[in-house]
Amino acid sequence: MSTSTLEDEIREFVLTAVIDEMNILTSREGITDESPVTVGGLDVDSLSLIELTMRLESRFGVEIPDTDIEPLASLTLGGLVAEVVRRGARA
Repeated sequence: MSTSTLEDEIREFVLTAVIDEMNILTSREGITDESPVTVGGLDVDSLSLIELTMRLESRFGVEIPDTDIEPLASLTLGGLVAEVVRRGARA
């Protein structure tokens, strides 16, 4: 699987989790790779970020230590996708 396909899969997973499963956002409208993970973008709060991180770990076989979760809040959607890939995500 190419990196771009893996990135697309991670992006889709995050959006599906945030919209359909965690009910944080109501739509994908206006969400881009430049959208912040937190306020004004995906609107994920700190507890939801922990849940999203656990879902990413489980689905893509990556490890994100608790000490690394808070810095994820400063990322954009694209940055979060890149970080999951950098940590060795598997499809």
